[in-house]
Amino acid sequence: MITGGFINRGGDDLMIKRIFIFLLFIFLGCEEETLKENIEKHLPRITLENFTLIETSEGKKKWNLAALSAYVYEEVINVEGVKIKFYNEQENEYAWLKGNEGQLNIKNHNIIVRDSVVLITEDSTELYTDSLFWQNDLQVIITDARVKIIKKDSTVIEGNGLKTTPDLQKIEIIGDIKGFSPIQFPKLK
Repeated sequence: MITGGFINRGGDDLMIKRIFIFLLFIFLGCEEETLKENIEKHLPRITLENFTLIETSEGKKKWNLAALSAYVYEEVINVEGVKIKFYNEQENEYAWLKGNEGQLNIKNHNIIVRDSVVLITEDSTELYTDSLFWQNDLQVIITDARVKIIKKDSTVIEGNGLKTTPDLQKIEIIGDIKGFSPIQFPKLK
């Protein structure tokens, strides 16, 4: 019998099936290897509990990052239950930052803190937001998220986006700013 220009001798069907199965294994093997590589990229190299990292400069503490758990990858460390203490030149704590999760860049020590983020300074000023970015080389905190700052005297400042120092002494609100202050100004004559 002649079909499609080939002579079918019966055993050819078995041969075609074998070739098809062989090629299928080759392709599946390649996909399996790629899949394995992708899975390995997304798995941490190291998993740690009660993780602490201290950043120093010239032997002095700059900040201390503590987390309930840490997942170390090639370029970043993902942390859960993150708390950061900032230190002044005398190595005294002056600000405390916490959030539910974060990510530390291993190369430049920049940090992103996300989810229910709170920063409290030694003068009891409080900053609330969804996420903050610590730019380590400039020693500044940046965000484009909504922020709310509450000072000890009940002054409230809100806005979208912010650039500040950890002590909240130099604050730049980026946009949509509003606020309230209980401070009474004298009437001008």
